[in-house]
Amino acid sequence: MTGLLPPNLLIDNMKRIVYLALAILAFAACKKVDNPDNKKQKTDPTPSVEEVDPDLSFAGTTYQILVYSFADSNGDGIGDFNGIKNHLDYFADMGVSALWLSPIHPCMSYHGYDVTDYYTVNPDFGTEADFQALVNAAHAKGIKIYLDYVLNHSGTDHEWFKSAEASESSEYRDYYIFSQDPEADIKAGKIAMIAREGSGGYNSGEWFACDNAGGSGRFKFTLNTSSSNPTVTITETTESTYSGSSSVGWNLYYGNGTTTYFRSDGSNSYSLVVDFESDWGFLVRKAANWNTGSKYGAKAGASTITIGSAFTLYPSTSSFDPANVTFTDPTYFHSHFQTSWFADLNYGAASSCETSAAFKDLAASADKWIKMGVDGLRLDAVKHIYHKSGSDENPTFLAKWYDHCNATYQAQGHTDNIFMVGEVFNEYNDSGASYSSYLKGLPSVFNFSFWWRLSEVLNNQNASTWVSNLVTYQSTFSGARSDAVMSQKLSNHDEDRTGSTLSKSADKEKQAAAMLLTAPGKPFIYQGEELGYYGTKSGGDEYVRTPIKWTKSGDVADGTLGGKVDNSMLTSDISVEAQEEDSSSILNVYKTFGTARSKYAALANGTISAYNSSLGASLAAYYMTDSEGNKMLVIHNVASGQTSAAFTGSLDEIVVQLGSVSVNGNKVTLGGNSSVVFKQY
Repeated sequence: MTGLLPPNLLIDNMKRIVYLALAILAFAACKKVDNPDNKKQKTDPTPSVEEVDPDLSFAGTTYQILVYSFADSNGDGIGDFNGIKNHLDYFADMGVSALWLSPIHPCMSYHGYDVTDYYTVNPDFGTEADFQALVNAAHAKGIKIYLDYVLNHSGTDHEWFKSAEASESSEYRDYYIFSQDPEADIKAGKIAMIAREGSGGYNSGEWFACDNAGGSGRFKFTLNTSSSNPTVTITETTESTYSGSSSVGWNLYYGNGTTTYFRSDGSNSYSLVVDFESDWGFLVRKAANWNTGSKYGAKAGASTITIGSAFTLYPSTSSFDPANVTFTDPTYFHSHFQTSWFADLNYGAASSCETSAAFKDLAASADKWIKMGVDGLRLDAVKHIYHKSGSDENPTFLAKWYDHCNATYQAQGHTDNIFMVGEVFNEYNDSGASYSSYLKGLPSVFNFSFWWRLSEVLNNQNASTWVSNLVTYQSTFSGARSDAVMSQKLSNHDEDRTGSTLSKSADKEKQAAAMLLTAPGKPFIYQGEELGYYGTKSGGDEYVRTPIKWTKSGDVADGTLGGKVDNSMLTSDISVEAQEEDSSSILNVYKTFGTARSKYAALANGTISAYNSSLGASLAAYYMTDSEGNKMLVIHNVASGQTSAAFTGSLDEIVVQLGSVSVNGNKVTLGGNSSVVFKQY
């Protein structure tokens, strides 16, 4: 986008000129009276920005929404479409021009990444009409809607998968990856999605038995827990059935969700006798839950138990989800994320993926939402669609997917291209999945390196490499494709919160916001970051997916989080209501810098260049220049104490600042964790 005003603002040109003329006169008058020594000082910690009508179309700033925990409009404790619609002004006040919604489809889990129907909306969030109303209302305010789309896998409760699993003749059988001997089939190159690695592409933890390998009869289960890998032995019996009590903990899980507790027989030995019937086999649990370490099962590829022989069980870990223990040699399905809740979709060879039934069906579902007005997609886990993340398969697939969706988008009358950003969760230059290679398929990927380096800068109070990093990121993206969009972010729903990473330092959190919103690229603000939320994944992902607290005393949309909410954080002071009243709050930093970004093309979509002068290690300085040559000087002091340096160019007009900033001639003094942007045109 050029630095020219968009058509809808051309009529305001005269008003802008008048405003600016008055501002210049007012500034000159103040300078004459209050600054006889030609010294300009800004010491108020409240962020400030000059008054110019905002243009949301400049900035491209996106807000990431967890639909289920953002805003509840009907009192059921679950966030919904109408809740988002009721708060659209909240985004406009931050200069936000797009919303990325977490998966909106029916699903198996609260988070939505195990989709069970791509063509409908999750009824917990409202109706399809409610979603359409949200799209329309957002568009009326100049805000676009992006959907989170999961192309790597569906949930195993999807009707496609249930049909495919049940019969080899199912019309959906080829939608997924099945094998009776995955290791041999991969080695022989028979599985197109895992064809580039030879035998190295086999990982037993990624294969799960289908529900066609169960058994039935009166069985005695004997469990020995004397080692970290317990053993279970099954024998057929005519004994009377018996079991233990819940106080024992150890239980057998089988059939249609049946839980039967073992009886303690002493010396780490347990047993039970049941009339067993299960079409998928069984699992053993240490307690009646699915917490890490509680679930015991088989290694994939070695899950078949022999009646009368001890079978070794393996516990779940953070990186391993045990397979079902089965009674016959099963057919296996593939799940790259090593969970039986996901079944990977099968697109065949990347060179012809668009001809696969799965691609056509998923593309048709995306067409529906695009025709309803969706403006873009965030694609989940794109480096895992084809197994070898560093090959050309995923970029090839993504290019075909993008071209299809963009054609549908433009067929609706759009003259621009659809926005699409992929999640490639690694450093920008990772040889296994470099951003440059994935930009051959998509116009944008998230730059995870941005936040990882920025957190180091702020925590170490050393910005000596920050500008060179930003310049490198910019050249990496622009060098990969001319229309590349560098999607920048702090933390997201899969990472520890920014507040925790920065040790709950409000000063650092404010500056993280300022540095995000004055950097090149397209910034993404994650739900709650603007309020200073903290939390880590150690107790569960839910703790980094906390609901928005809108009022000082009101309820939050926590109904899907199973009680995993840090209510000690959700005080009245952290609420939107309280922070809107506090001009020095973290929220108001996001509003002030977001608004500034939306006003100036140099900040919104400018090109970065380093300020070529030796500065102290705590200072980062660079220019942001728009397509018409209009230039801003951006300076950040990441130290906790005051720092001064001399700068060239005009320092007369501060566009936006954080913390304490004073100017005396060509010398700029910044307080601890302070930032400033000077207009130099």
